[in-house]
Amino acid sequence: LNEDTYWLSNFRGATAAGLQVGVYFFSQAITPEEAVEEAEFLLDMIDGWELDLPIVYDWEFAGGPRTDGMDYDAITACALAFCETVEAAGYPVMVSFNPYMAYYQIDLEALEKYGFWLAMWSEEMTFPYKVDMWQHTDRGSVAGIETDVDLDIYFIYE
Repeated sequence: LNEDTYWLSNFRGATAAGLQVGVYFFSQAITPEEAVEEAEFLLDMIDGWELDLPIVYDWEFAGGPRTDGMDYDAITACALAFCETVEAAGYPVMVSFNPYMAYYQIDLEALEKYGFWLAMWSEEMTFPYKVDMWQHTDRGSVAGIETDVDLDIYFIYE
């Protein structure tokens, strides 16, 4: 478990600028127990902080041999364990994924009570499921930032 050394200054800067804030957690859990440990680690970090947006769980195959062999059921079990822990602490939670992961690596039906954040870089939304947030590009630009940034749309459903 590694804490982003910039998270607190980014959090404070964003709130000072009047932006709504949430928390994003990149997971490498390979068991539900590890996912709970990750959630508790995160909850300890943000203890006492108010969030405007959900805590987002993002599990990806990026850990090399550590995550090799993870299957549909195991990845879903980790996501559920993380989400249930965060929800029990009183925070809204969202699961991030791309279309390939949604179709082949995670059970969206098992996670449907949580929000969904889709990373699908395209000009048109063609994903057949309801999502709460859509990351539509990784090549956006924002004044004051010299590199490309991800751009997202957050849907508010009444």
